Amino acid sequence: MRAVRLQDLTRVGLWIALYVLLALYPLLWLAAVPAPGDGRFRQELAAALGFLGLSIMAMQFLLTARFQWLAPPFGTDVVYAFHRHVTAVALAFLVLHPLVLLGPGLGGMAEWLLPWRATGAVGAGVWSLYALVVLAVTSYGRRRLRLPYEAWRVLHGLAATAAVLLGLWHAAAARRLLAGPVTRVMWIAWTLAWVALLLRVRVAKPLALRARPYRVSEVRPERGDAVTLVLDPDGHEGFRFRAGQFAWLTLGASPFAAREHPFSISGSSQRAPRVELTVKALGDFTRRVQATLPGARAWVDGPYGTMSVDAFPDADGYLFVAGGIGIAPCLSMLRTLADRGDRRPHQLVFGTGRWERTPFREVLAELATRLDLTVVHVLEHPPDGWTGEVGVVGEDVLRRHLPRGHRGCFVCGPPAMMDAVETALVRLGVPLRDIHSERFDLV
Repeated sequence: MRAVRLQDLTRVGLWIALYVLLALYPLLWLAAVPAPGDGRFRQELAAALGFLGLSIMAMQFLLTARFQWLAPPFGTDVVYAFHRHVTAVALAFLVLHPLVLLGPGLGGMAEWLLPWRATGAVGAGVWSLYALVVLAVTSYGRRRLRLPYEAWRVLHGLAATAAVLLGLWHAAAARRLLAGPVTRVMWIAWTLAWVALLLRVRVAKPLALRARPYRVSEVRPERGDAVTLVLDPDGHEGFRFRAGQFAWLTLGASPFAAREHPFSISGSSQRAPRVELTVKALGDFTRRVQATLPGARAWVDGPYGTMSVDAFPDADGYLFVAGGIGIAPCLSMLRTLADRGDRRPHQLVFGTGRWERTPFREVLAELATRLDLTVVHVLEHPPDGWTGEVGVVGEDVLRRHLPRGHRGCFVCGPPAMMDAVETALVRLGVPLRDIHSERFDLV
């Protein structure tokens, strides 16, 4: 949940207008080049659907290219969520393209849809459609299919690249696009632009990271099957970040490896360029992180994200609501406030399963001595003699501990918990503009 401030509305409108313009740009060719033969409307509609689908697919590379100027004011999580859902729109357009084009001749479609029957430009279009189907099925059903993240990421990249490049070939074979010099130049420019963006994402970005390696200087075990990697730049100045942001981490010999994962920065921004990333063992990669040794090489791409106390400096104080390992970005913000000597009152409501597995509980106690910080632990399975909050973080808990005054509220944790907390805060009268969160499940 993210309330867009008034000063950001213009930027929101401009980004949306730019996206629509890029999606519709190839349709200018359809207006410039008349369709030959009968059934002009059906051919025009079919071509328009095909170009819209291809444009949307090509722009997927723009959405995931991690341009840091693209995410605000939406937030990286919103950009990635849009990227996921708009794939279905592109697929719908591209499926409708041959259906509308064939019209009454649909009976013969099954023959050329067979891979061994489709050849040439038609074959390129068919294979492009199949690649997009593979991309959509494996993306929406990755967890049900139990695809390992690294394997899925390689397949995702190959399928997306194949879908776009084969689609470009299929569209270029339509002679009407090459009928005149103007449309020919427009087509070449449009194609080269997306190929350049693809090279930027798959080649230039990893090369830039390769010149800026990091070294793991410390591996710090945390409660709750988590570990904190302390990373220092190796031979370069690193980067500055805002408290609450995140970065993409690759461990190993090369940034070209498909083992890149996003993790919240849990360290203070006042101690940059040192980067601390806290990782909970939830899958194959995160379990391998537990075995990382000091001195290992790492590649860090960041910072990303818009959830930060620095974006809302005029609040009377801050309320942090965290669940499980969602404490990491909140911890970064609290550590930063402590290093700055902040004297405003702050509140942390922290939900976990068991007291003995609550990460950073000692760190939070130490921060409470440096800040005007009240920490409220909420345990699902409390130990004998526990006198604190019990259960999950919900409206009742928040009603008892919601601070007064103009507070910036930051929420981070499992998706279901975030949904419940955001709804509860609104019901308790917290203005939407004061509630800030980011969904870090980006893939």
